[in-house]
Amino acid sequence: MEKLMNRKQYDEAKARVEELIAEATAKGMLEPEMDNAYTQEIASLSKLMAQFEDESLNIFPLRQKSPLITKIEEYFYAHGMRQKDGAKLLGVNESQFSQIMSGRRRISMSFAKRLHSKLGINADLILEYA
Repeated sequence: MEKLMNRKQYDEAKARVEELIAEATAKGMLEPEMDNAYTQEIASLSKLMAQFEDESLNIFPLRQKSPLITKIEEYFYAHGMRQKDGAKLLGVNESQFSQIMSGRRRISMSFAKRLHSKLGINADLILEYA
């Protein structure tokens, strides 16, 4: 199948994916990095479903990560730091830092200043996305 043309085909593809996932899981064939008939068909149908969702269904896109959070993550990656290290560097506890990074906690002015002074993040980026 090259394209799902209507909701009925979409629903059938969705049911088939669920069936494949259940069967593959029961047989131990759905582990990470596996490439087999199950994973290939699931991937193929999922791609068709995503295309149909984009073109035909009013499904909201997944929330995109803030460019500020992305910049913080890039800094940590470049410096071989883990989230725990970042929290310590920026003077907050790990729980608070995790909440900031996931978007569940707003960035305070003092934290924003530390992002600028300790990580060298552009102040304009901080002001726009904090």
